[in-house]
Amino acid sequence: MSDFSIPGVSSKYNTDKMIEDLMKLERVPLTRAEERIETFELQKRNWQEINRGLARVQDSAKKLFGFENPFMERLAVSGDESILGASASREAVEETRSVLVKKVARADRFLSDSLDNDFRVAKGIYGFSIGDREFSFSYNGGTLADFAATLQRRSNGLLRSSVVKNTPSTQVLMIEGTRTGSSNTISFLEDSRRLALDAGILKQAAAGSRTVEPTPETVKTPAGAVSGSAAISEGKLVLEPQTRRELQFSPPIRPEAGFMLEFTVEIEKLPEDEYVPPEPPSGPASPDPGGVTLDDVTVRNFGTNPALPSWSPPPPPVKTLDMNILSLRQSGSSVRLPPLRDQEGTQTVQVPLEPGSGSIQALIVDNINTHRRVSVSAVRFYDPDSRGDLEPKNPVATASDAVIEVDGIEVIRESNEIDDVIQGVTLDLRRPGDQAIDLEITPDRKTAKDSIIEFVGYYNQLISQINIYTSRDETVVNELDYLSDDEREQALEKLGLFQGETSLTQMKNRLQRIMMDPYTTRSGSELALLAQIGISTNSRTGGALRASRLRGYLEIDEAALDKALESRLESVKDLFGYDSDGDLIVDQGAAVSIDNYIRPYVQTGGIIAYKTSAIDGQIDRTNREIVNLERSLERKEQQLRREYGMMEGALQQLEDNSRSLESFNNRNQD
Repeated sequence: MSDFSIPGVSSKYNTDKMIEDLMKLERVPLTRAEERIETFELQKRNWQEINRGLARVQDSAKKLFGFENPFMERLAVSGDESILGASASREAVEETRSVLVKKVARADRFLSDSLDNDFRVAKGIYGFSIGDREFSFSYNGGTLADFAATLQRRSNGLLRSSVVKNTPSTQVLMIEGTRTGSSNTISFLEDSRRLALDAGILKQAAAGSRTVEPTPETVKTPAGAVSGSAAISEGKLVLEPQTRRELQFSPPIRPEAGFMLEFTVEIEKLPEDEYVPPEPPSGPASPDPGGVTLDDVTVRNFGTNPALPSWSPPPPPVKTLDMNILSLRQSGSSVRLPPLRDQEGTQTVQVPLEPGSGSIQALIVDNINTHRRVSVSAVRFYDPDSRGDLEPKNPVATASDAVIEVDGIEVIRESNEIDDVIQGVTLDLRRPGDQAIDLEITPDRKTAKDSIIEFVGYYNQLISQINIYTSRDETVVNELDYLSDDEREQALEKLGLFQGETSLTQMKNRLQRIMMDPYTTRSGSELALLAQIGISTNSRTGGALRASRLRGYLEIDEAALDKALESRLESVKDLFGYDSDGDLIVDQGAAVSIDNYIRPYVQTGGIIAYKTSAIDGQIDRTNREIVNLERSLERKEQQLRREYGMMEGALQQLEDNSRSLESFNNRNQD
């Protein structure tokens, strides 16, 4: 019974191997279809890679002529970055300005006295104001550090507070405003006032602040001065040309520590009539000398003709322009104040006062000018650190405005970031300086250069892609020395994938022509080619012809490019994008031509999309073919197994019959 078998389950004829061998032959069309799918998917991926390369070139080209092209970028270069920083937008004008940083804006920053480590903040309602904003919060009492943390958390970003251990046994509380400017002083409200006094943050302010209004009683004409013409109008003392007046302080001011004299001066420039010299005098008139007549004969007397002295026209009136017109009468003597700026408009004068320097009796305004009207108003003596009846006891800094001079014009702002004085420029004030700093607004040539280099780089990458896809020569890969080992292997796998694809060859030729064509610029033929700014194929070196440089790659002569950007920036801009008809639409240039050529390839429904869509169609059809083949193979295998099973059954039956006959014959012989 060792040769017993069940057809379809076990086989002594090895029909499974025969079926497997037959099915291998039947699966050849399926294997080929699956290989076609892999080829189609590889082609699709690489067409998509070409599409990305085209898109990178197009995007970099658009950057060179679009609304945000780099040729319009500006740089603000400060003569001293430690004093003045600056940034410029595209709206900035190429120019050089002079900026003197007299003061930087500051925020209030106060320290407490040294407090014991066990100092406690009492329960209460603590309120603060910073400029025009107020806030308050309820505090249940606690340590100084806990109060500082609560204050900072509840201040909505208006205050910063912290505690510093200045000695092992003591600590100080720091409270600082986050907003600069003289209008953003910190005021202590409610229980904060008590805490500020107890902790030594504030103290009682010294008395003595005073405002002096120009009135007929306070404005006097100094003895011996030319009276001139002056008027008091709307709180202003107005002095016409060549007029001197005193604004008297009664009682006299006795300066205290930290006090300031402040007043506002307005300068008005008056028209200057053109000097016309008078006509020379005619001289004395001689009477008629007469004569004698006898009969019909008249004898005339000779007239006199005296010699007259030579005449010269009188000199033109003297014009006086001197802004050194302010002084104080202090302890009986005159103290000269700094000169004013000769500019129309108002300017604020601040004079620090020294205690013990003597009492101040008057402000003297001597308008010696012939064509300037001067007005003085808002005269006051005050302590800039005072907070009403309180003042900081340990101020690190007090809220104050930034003061700068731009080309001699004084500008006052609350912030150290000033963006409304020079068009398109934001000034960053860092510290006061003694001298004016040159601020040069120039084109950002580096950004323009980097954008051009980026464009050429993406262009060369695209050309290298096309060379690899359309050639089977490994040299086109090996000469790309910037590739990593992995990138080189991947490039070799793509070699010749689209060999014979004429659309890629045509694309490469067209791109090369675009980069070599002449374009209209404002410099005419002197700058009409990319080669004239150092961008070319440069295929010849030392008279030798290099094959790698015949493949369409561009090279950049950076020295030539730098020179062109320095001397002819606008023409370089035109070379990439130029408005030829004045309709504010850029319609010519190398970058414009690249964009126009590539757009049909990469746009939605474009050439690349059509090619990948066609490949998708081939993949879909091949997938359906594979499904049908798999079903056919399944039926074929079932058929073969059924037929071979029937064959094995028939053979088994024949063998059984043969054994039965053999057994029968054996029994008959016995």
